Amino acid sequence: MGIRRENGYSATVSAYFAAGGERFRLAKTNGSTFVLSEPQELRPGTEGDLVVVVDDEKSSRRVALPDGAVKSDSTVNYRVVAPF
Repeated sequence: MGIRRENGYSATVSAYFAAGGERFRLAKTNGSTFVLSEPQELRPGTEGDLVVVVDDEKSSRRVALPDGAVKSDSTVNYRVVAPF
């Protein structure tokens, strides 16, 4: 759950990319890229679920990685295949 602060509320947020039976933690994401917490090698065209959890509310969408992921760059481009 979130942390109550004197001046408001801070949400608990986590995100991961799930593919091939594995979960890859994300440092951040936006509408077209995500940043892996640890560098990974994923082949171009890999499909998986981009999952964001905010205060235990999970949302996900099916995405594809047109360029894959390489260990030398933790930023990964994606395109939405099926929004959930």
